[in-house]
Parts: sequence; structure tokens; C-alpha cells
Amino acid sequence: MKDSILEFHEYQRLIHSCLRRWKLPEPYEDCQQESYLIYARCVEKYDPERSKFSTFFFQTLYRHFQTENRKNRRDREAVHFFSIQQKPLEKDPLKEPLLLFDIQHYSSLTLNEQIIFEQTYIGYTVAEIARLSGKSPSTIKRARKQIKRKISNGLLVE
Repeated sequence: MKDSILEFHEYQRLIHSCLRRWKLPEPYEDCQQESYLIYARCVEKYDPERSKFSTFFFQTLYRHFQTENRKNRRDREAVHFFSIQQKPLEKDPLKEPLLLFDIQHYSSLTLNEQIIFEQTYIGYTVAEIARLSGKSPSTIKRARKQIKRKISNGLLVE
């Protein structure tokens, strides 16, 4: 099953088909750059005995965007969990900061966890918090899981 590998630009229709499947917004410049990197990796790893190159490339591309979609969804869910943007019953602006103080104080967050909690509440992403704090994104994610556990335990006690 010999299949010739075409130039990257000849796979544009295939790439756009994959991007449309994931309903990614145009313009596709960033996705095109990612697609080129995936193309280069596929050229290196391609085995003509197993499948056609276009099939191998499309499946690899599809799995890449599937993974990215999952990561983005998890990040949105984490931000949604930490954002306590509920409308107060009364229009007292002091209620919200007091609630944040109670969560931070009674859930026994460390100083580092308090900083991460505040930045998450403000709306920073994991990558932004990591860049600001000089820590890795995995460290920030781990800290956010710990914060979630502590907050959950703190809210169950009362």
C-alpha cells in the first residue's frame, strides 16, 4: 500500500474539514501552525504498510484537536467552579468580599493557595497564573485541586 506524501499546502481542504468538525472559529492561523507541526511529526512517523498518509494525518490531527478541546473544557469548568459570581440576595457590595474572606480563612488555605484562589476568582487562566507566579501549569492545577478539596470540606463542616 504505497502512498506518496503530498506537500503540506495540498492538505488544506483536509485540515479545514477537521477544524470545521470541531467548530473552531475562523481565522485558522493558529490552528494552521499547529497542523503544520502535526504534519511534520506525521511525516516522520508514517508507516506506509499501515494506512494511507492522508488517513494517518487526519486521524492524528483529529485526536490533537480532540485533546485540545478536552483541555479547554476542563479549564473552563475549573474557572466556572472557582468563580463565585452569584448575584447577592441584597445589593450590599460588602457581602462578596466577606464571602471570599470566609472561604479563605475557614478552609485553611496556605498563602500560595490563597493567591492562586484570588487569581482564579479574578479570571486568570492556569497558564497566566503559572506565568505570573513562576510555577509550572501542572503545579497550579494541582494547587487548584487542593483548593477545591479544602473548600468542599470547609463548606461541608458548617
